[in-house]
Amino acid sequence: MTVTVRLTSLDEAPLVRSIMRAAFAEYAGALPVESGANAESLADVVAAMRAGGAVLAFAGADAIASARFRPVADGLYVGRLAVLPAHRRRGVASKVMGFLEELAASLGHAAIQIEVRDSLPGNVALYRSLGYDVLRIDPHPRGPDRVWSMRKPIGSD
Repeated sequence: MTVTVRLTSLDEAPLVRSIMRAAFAEYAGALPVESGANAESLADVVAAMRAGGAVLAFAGADAIASARFRPVADGLYVGRLAVLPAHRRRGVASKVMGFLEELAASLGHAAIQIEVRDSLPGNVALYRSLGYDVLRIDPHPRGPDRVWSMRKPIGSD
């Protein structure tokens, strides 16, 4: 499967939201603290995209993944990486993160930052395998889970 990744435009916010909701649907009622992704409105997604941007990944003409990003003090923060269930474990998330790392470097950022739930150990393992280092592990602000803050230097950091 050939996967292509590209930046989105604001008019694609409904597609970004649709992919995110489809990918995060399995977590409804399954996590110690409910994911905020399942409650985000289209206006929330548009606001997040205006604060930074978003990408879409495609297999042919089919959109299969999305992620959002925004600049932060120490680099580019990436969140809401969402791969449709039928396309997981095929390197799609790695391809999206590689695209975002190249984008961040082209924008002059020294690192990518992410946050991952302790209750999703497969996601923690994915980011570790991609070279992300753990900065800290904090209690989740809304309840009984922990949040791994991770960072990967890029470019000439």
